[in-house]
Amino acid sequence: MSISIPTEHLLYYWLSLCRITPLRMLKLLEIYAPFELFDRVKRDKKIGELIGEEKYALLCEKANEEILLKNYDELSRYGVKFLAYCDKEFPERLKQPEVCPPPGLYYKGNLALLDSTCIAIVGTRRCSNYGREAAYKFGSELADYGFCIVSGLATGIDAYAHEAVVKASGKAIAVLGMGHAKFGPLDNVALYQSVCKSGLVVSEYPPEQEGAKYTFPERNRLISGFCEAVIIVEAAGSSGALITAERALEQGREVFAVPGNITSPKSAGTNALIQKGAALLAGTQDILNYFSVKNEKIHLDKPAIQLDIFEQKIYNHLMEFGETNFDDLASSCEFSVHELLSTLLSMEMKGAVVRAAGNRYKIT
Repeated sequence: MSISIPTEHLLYYWLSLCRITPLRMLKLLEIYAPFELFDRVKRDKKIGELIGEEKYALLCEKANEEILLKNYDELSRYGVKFLAYCDKEFPERLKQPEVCPPPGLYYKGNLALLDSTCIAIVGTRRCSNYGREAAYKFGSELADYGFCIVSGLATGIDAYAHEAVVKASGKAIAVLGMGHAKFGPLDNVALYQSVCKSGLVVSEYPPEQEGAKYTFPERNRLISGFCEAVIIVEAAGSSGALITAERALEQGREVFAVPGNITSPKSAGTNALIQKGAALLAGTQDILNYFSVKNEKIHLDKPAIQLDIFEQKIYNHLMEFGETNFDDLASSCEFSVHELLSTLLSMEMKGAVVRAAGNRYKIT
C-alpha cells in the first residue's frame, strides 16, 4: 500500500513537528527531496543512521498524511500559522547555510514585516537603568526611522526595546525560545500580545514546546539571521547576548555595541566586543550613517493614549510637579505600593510615563 504524499509545505511541517534539527534537516535534504523522504522513510534504514533512532522512529510514526493533517489543523487552536522553508515568504536571509535554517516558523502577526530592514536590539536580562534607557532610546528612535526591531522578548533589554517600538507604533519582530503556547516570562505576556497584534512573533518550535537550556542559544542565531545589523546594548562577560553577537559575525552581519561604565560588570561584555572590533554605538546617527539613511523620520500614526481615572491622577501629578520618585508618588496620590506599581507598569506599557534613574518617573 503506497503512502499518500502531502504538499511540500506540509512535508516541511512534518520535519518541524518531529523536531529534526536544522543541521540534520540539511543533511537529509542533500540526499533526499522532501517527497522522496516521506515516501521512503519507513523502508530506508539509512535515514535512521543519519538522524538517530529516536528521531527516525518519530518520523516514521508521523509519516501519515491523515495524522499530519490532524496535527496541522490543531495549529488554529493556538492562533498559530506555519511558514515552511519552501514557501515564497520564507526570508532569504534565513536560508543562508551560516544561519542553519529551520524547517519552518510558527508565527502570529504580519509576515510582510519580513521584507523590512531589520536591526536586532539585545542584551542582558538583568540590565541597569543605563541599559534600560539605551534600549528605549534606540528602540524608539530607530522605529521612527522605519527600521524593524528584532529581539527575543526576554526580560530586560529585549523587552524594553520592544516596549519602546510598540509605544512608537513601529515595526517589531520577536523570536521566541519556546512554542507560542508556552511563552514566558509571564511578566511579558501583555507585550507578547501587543507584538502579535501589531508586529510579528515567530518560533521554530511547535506551540507546546517548552523553553529549555538549549532552545535559547538556538533561537539567538535566528535573531541575528533576520537582521542586517545587531545592537548589543548591555551584556556581562557571560551574557547570552554575546552568543547572538557571535552568530551575527558568523553570518556576516554588522555588530554594534553600546559602550558602558568600565566599573560595571553588566558592560564587561559590550566593552570587550568593542575592543575586539565591534562598531561603537554612540547614538542613532551611527546606524543612520551605516545604512546611508537620510536624517528624516517617517510619519507614524501613533494612537492617542487612553488613561483610566487612577492613571490620570498620576499623570496630572507628574504634569504639575515634574519628575517624581516612587515614594513621593505613593504618598501624594495616596496609592499602596502594590497599586502604584501596577498602575505605573500599565502607564509605561501605554507609553504615558517612563522610569528614570533613581526609581523616578516622568511623562514621556
